[in-house]
Amino acid sequence: MPDDSRPARNHAWHLAALGAGVVAMATSVWAPPGLIGDLLVLVVSVCTLLFALDGSRRRGPLRALAIAGALLAGLAMIVAAAVFLVALARAMS
Repeated sequence: MPDDSRPARNHAWHLAALGAGVVAMATSVWAPPGLIGDLLVLVVSVCTLLFALDGSRRRGPLRALAIAGALLAGLAMIVAAAVFLVALARAMS
């Protein structure tokens, strides 16, 4: 029978997930211009979203920070996908 009385020690995961969400937002500002830069932002935001979702599944008192990081990464991914699709459409036309 598992012992659930132990406190969850996932502070590092939660703080890293929040930091990753901030990095995903910052990448959209500091990425190089052009199609390659847009693809870079999209890849970083997708990887960050997956990491932040993993951090938000872990129990602990700082879980809200991991969820906030996942929300930031999700917003960055939506914007990055839209910008990449527009840049790709311009390059193909």
